[in-house]
Amino acid sequence: MTTRLLAVAHEVTLTGAPMNLLHLLRWLRAHEDVEVHTLVVRDGPLRHRFEEVGGVTLLDRWVVPELLGTLQVGLEHLGSRRAWKPVAAARLIPQLRGLDDFDLVYCNSLTSASMLRHLPASGAVVAHAHELEVAYRLWRAEHEVSLFRTRPDRWIAASGAVRDLLVGEVGLPPDRVSVHHEFIDVGQVDGRAVGLREVERCRRELRIPTDAAVVVGAGTVDWRKGPDLFVQLACEVRRRTREPVHFVWVGGDLRSPDWERVRSDRDRAGADHVHFVGVKPDPLPWFAMADVFALTSREDPFPLVCLEAAALGVPIVTYRNGGMPELLEAAGAEAAHGIVDHLDVGALAERTLALVDSDALRAVAGASLRERVRAEHDVTVAAPRLWADLAPLAGHRG
Repeated sequence: MTTRLLAVAHEVTLTGAPMNLLHLLRWLRAHEDVEVHTLVVRDGPLRHRFEEVGGVTLLDRWVVPELLGTLQVGLEHLGSRRAWKPVAAARLIPQLRGLDDFDLVYCNSLTSASMLRHLPASGAVVAHAHELEVAYRLWRAEHEVSLFRTRPDRWIAASGAVRDLLVGEVGLPPDRVSVHHEFIDVGQVDGRAVGLREVERCRRELRIPTDAAVVVGAGTVDWRKGPDLFVQLACEVRRRTREPVHFVWVGGDLRSPDWERVRSDRDRAGADHVHFVGVKPDPLPWFAMADVFALTSREDPFPLVCLEAAALGVPIVTYRNGGMPELLEAAGAEAAHGIVDHLDVGALAERTLALVDSDALRAVAGASLRERVRAEHDVTVAAPRLWADLAPLAGHRG
């Protein structure tokens, strides 16, 4: 019997949570008897990929709902819940009216779970959380946590760190919160087969000398991802070595206020060895250029960019926060050597240089991470495990 699944995506951008959802839905379509429909709260460049998997409903396609959405956001920021609730209902209920008769509703973030108030009654509800403390507290200020606490039948945490938040701070029942680490399509990484010429082209684009080591970071350029901490790391590494080491950040809107703040720090520090290249639809050649991948996030549940770098055999350094230490510790002692205390930039620089300076350490740490990702975080392994937990909630297996 076919399982009807409604996936609720808060956005369809080139970021971790939407990509993880897309990997899952593609796997379900290919391997299970599941009919997928996706509700997209905010549009983005991945929408056409979701449309390849199944039907898509995009909110606020028309002028009136869009205007109501703008009014709702303004009232939410003013803290006027009495006023914004009727506006939200007028905006959402007509658009969501046909989204009923599903066996399972799968909300892919805290924000997407906010849609539950206005969705028609349907089957079981699962909320998949990809957020940590700051993201949760900022979200909580403008939403009713009681809906997130009471409406889902089950919660999925993107890492052990996320589960600790859900159980400890949110107060969810521990026996109904499961950890399913994020995953990628390793086959896509292998199939991409980045060549030496592509890597050399990336170097030439930034005028990086052939004898220079390269440290890569990736993500948006907001506070949470720590691009400013990436600049600090680059400056500390330069102070500690005479050898050329360049730092390259992939991703982020280079027209945003966040970028202007980061650029100011970089330029005032004279950090001409730090390069921000913006969003790259195909980031793998840039990751393949790396000798080391540096995760400088202030909080990050379990970033897919690290999984992609690890799948290429690139070792990782990270602060001890969020979910990435879970991957490095599971991969073995050499990989775990890349973990340092939160915001200890000196220690992070030391671990970065240890990897840059040792071909042997870099090879062992990178190989152990690559093996771990292939064994535990490939969609062909992780998606079946996740679906094994979800399918019984729908009342039958697909």
